[in-house]
Amino acid sequence: MPLLGYVVVFFLFCCSYALNLTALFLPKWLTHIIPKPFYSETNYGLFKQCQSLTGDCQPFPRVANDDCKEEGFCELWRAAGAGMILGAVVGTLTIVALLGVMCSHREKRERGWKLVSGLFTYVLLLAVPSIISFSIIAYLYNTSSIFYSGTKYDQSFIMNSVSWCLSTILSLSMLLASFIGNPDYHYYERLD
Repeated sequence: MPLLGYVVVFFLFCCSYALNLTALFLPKWLTHIIPKPFYSETNYGLFKQCQSLTGDCQPFPRVANDDCKEEGFCELWRAAGAGMILGAVVGTLTIVALLGVMCSHREKRERGWKLVSGLFTYVLLLAVPSIISFSIIAYLYNTSSIFYSGTKYDQSFIMNSVSWCLSTILSLSMLLASFIGNPDYHYYERLD
């Protein structure tokens, strides 16, 4: 695979990874807005809840606030956060592997094709925890009484969905390229 192919894969993966990290840390998975008479906005993140009226953020979910009174709510919410953290760790390892192959000289890049074509598994491992987190938040949004009328999906939820869609497409493209591509090293013969 030429260096340009590695650069394209690296750029697309970095875009997906940046969206994943932003969704992980930005506390805007769900938002509840009260427009009248006094504007108030409550943002729910994976780890904290922020109120616009007071301007402060608190850990979320908390037993002290009765966030965990519904059976399984806290466990599922924490599982969504853990899934996003797992995806971030796998993403970091994938970036290191891609940089290692890209920064090496041509002969190593040609041998690195096996590694990169196998990286579709790692890219998919970034997508799977994100899909699980996405599904958990969507499930809780639709079933929990904590998120009452007026609550809607927000920026982090959308970034997460774009991230796992991009990762899935990239992973499938890399898998397809490994099957139909003809890496140069298969046909390379050394002349002495």
